[in-house]
Amino acid sequence: MSLPCKGKAFLAMGEWDASKEGVHHQVKRAGADTLLLMGGVLITAFLLWFAVNSQQNARPVARAMLQGLALSLGQAIEYLAARDPSFEALVDFRYRDIAYFALIDRSGRIRFHQNPDLIGEWVEDTRYLPAFTAAGPVENRIRLGTGEEAYECHLPLRLPGETLVLRLVLHTWQADQIINRARTGATILLALTAGAWVLGFLLVRLLKRDARRREQMARQEQMVRLGELGAVLAHEVRTPLAGIKGYAQLLGERITDERSQRFVALIAQEAFRLEGLVNDLLDYARQDDPGAGCTPLDEALLSDAWNMVTDHADVQSVKLELSIPSGVRVTCRPERLRQLLINLFSNALQAIPAEGTVRVMMMDEGGMVALTVRDTGAGFTEEAMNRAFDPFYTTRPRGSGLGLAVCRKIAEGCGGRISAGNAEGGGAVMTVFLPSCHERKGS
Repeated sequence: MSLPCKGKAFLAMGEWDASKEGVHHQVKRAGADTLLLMGGVLITAFLLWFAVNSQQNARPVARAMLQGLALSLGQAIEYLAARDPSFEALVDFRYRDIAYFALIDRSGRIRFHQNPDLIGEWVEDTRYLPAFTAAGPVENRIRLGTGEEAYECHLPLRLPGETLVLRLVLHTWQADQIINRARTGATILLALTAGAWVLGFLLVRLLKRDARRREQMARQEQMVRLGELGAVLAHEVRTPLAGIKGYAQLLGERITDERSQRFVALIAQEAFRLEGLVNDLLDYARQDDPGAGCTPLDEALLSDAWNMVTDHADVQSVKLELSIPSGVRVTCRPERLRQLLINLFSNALQAIPAEGTVRVMMMDEGGMVALTVRDTGAGFTEEAMNRAFDPFYTTRPRGSGLGLAVCRKIAEGCGGRISAGNAEGGGAVMTVFLPSCHERKGS
């Protein structure tokens, strides 16, 4: 291999190492996003608690304010009534929050009222009676004749020679302002919180869209460089490999020494392996549109791909079970669909140690054809499942790590997707979703 080819090879491998570091960075970023989301949820929960708690505490505060005002006014009225038994000093007693007040004796007769016409009248209700024996003020909410809701407080007035009850009715507009301010503040806080979540959601969507765009541009740039590397490999590697294979086969026919024949066979085997690696790399670097076609996904195509894989491996003990409907057509070029199936079958066969079964199932899911390939091997580890489609990642000592990466590129190029998982009973499960031809035509 020439020096420029080596330089480009190292450059491409370095780029893919950077890509892997990018994947790890995305995982860390996902963890940071989770912590940020949890922090946002906790802050939102605190703000909601604060808003609800403030609104709930506003009523006791307003009630305490009215009660304190009533007690203060009651002491002032009691002082004036004690100094002037004729209650004439109360005639000029005014306060902006007082709707009216009256003095009532035990028999229910009004001894004083701000409305002089009511003095001497009898009180029809009995709300005042508990105030004679109660330890504190007796409070009520009443509605005045004007329709206004007011605060009513009954206080005992211990005057020289007798005890009267002060019926004090106060306007509640100041107390209601406290409640309204708390309600308005809670509403504004909730609106700001909701607005922050909406803006945050939109910002996250924009950032993710920008990150996907950057990632797509980086991937396209890497694919261009990888395509250049593939062109060099095709010219400077495949031609020497063809010569090595040919000379190895020629030597194998002429050499009679058994030990030398093993060495020659090893040379041919490694040459075939290197050729397969080059082919995988060229398949991954190929710049084409795999979705430009409508191909039947039937038993004949699956069996053909299976036979192409089993012809190069000793898998007589592995069985293929098909459960597919007829008449299924997917949006994918025939040769790319065959390559996808070959890679899936090859990956499944390598996962089965000795004998086992590869089951293929297919179903239609809303215009997408779901193709499932399940093997009876050991299944994926957690790391292998997370990195199954990373280029050059493999758990096998002699694997290229490009088979499933090629599968993902073909599936996504056709407008579908691919996923990896483990079955409940054991074994790996690969599921490929490809759009049906009818869905693509109708779009």
